[in-house]
Amino acid sequence: MSNTLFAHQPDLSNIVISRTDNGQVILQVNSSLTAFQQEVNFVHGEGFYKSPEEFRNLVIEHFNSHFSMIINNKDTIQFKNPKVFLGHETKLVTEIIGLPETINTIQLKNTLFKDIYHSQSIVIFLLEQFPTQKFSLGIDNKYQINIALKDGVWDNILEEKTNSNFRYVGYFAILLVILAVFFVLKRRKTVK
Repeated sequence: MSNTLFAHQPDLSNIVISRTDNGQVILQVNSSLTAFQQEVNFVHGEGFYKSPEEFRNLVIEHFNSHFSMIINNKDTIQFKNPKVFLGHETKLVTEIIGLPETINTIQLKNTLFKDIYHSQSIVIFLLEQFPTQKFSLGIDNKYQINIALKDGVWDNILEEKTNSNFRYVGYFAILLVILAVFFVLKRRKTVK
């Protein structure tokens, strides 16, 4: 059923990171062919490609410039041999290389479909050492997650930073209101 949903809804996609039987770590991006076409056309213009192979190359180029993953705040992950499988549901599959043995944090940014109205992407890690939580990427979190593994559970660092920043903005706004009231009252006293 999920394949049918992704095949017909250009605003939905998913990213699955898993390990194959032979030990390769694979990243797979699934969405509708329409979503990939809309993004390629948005970037390059309608009719820019003439063949399915040219389109595949443009999708890979778009992926390379709009997808990134950093592990442990220092290791930028490389992608090897990306392939695009065209169909109603289109898939981009690539091998992840340079994945360290110990993973404490993951920063993942996917702006592949950011130009599609209300686009959302679900990220799922299906690796044996990771908890199987789903994360949603969208305009609200700028199509990125920043998570840390704590006590066997993913902790969303980006969400915590955003919440704490709003708290400081709130404190600053209250301070400004208090200062404004103070100066207005002081000015009234000097005018009388």
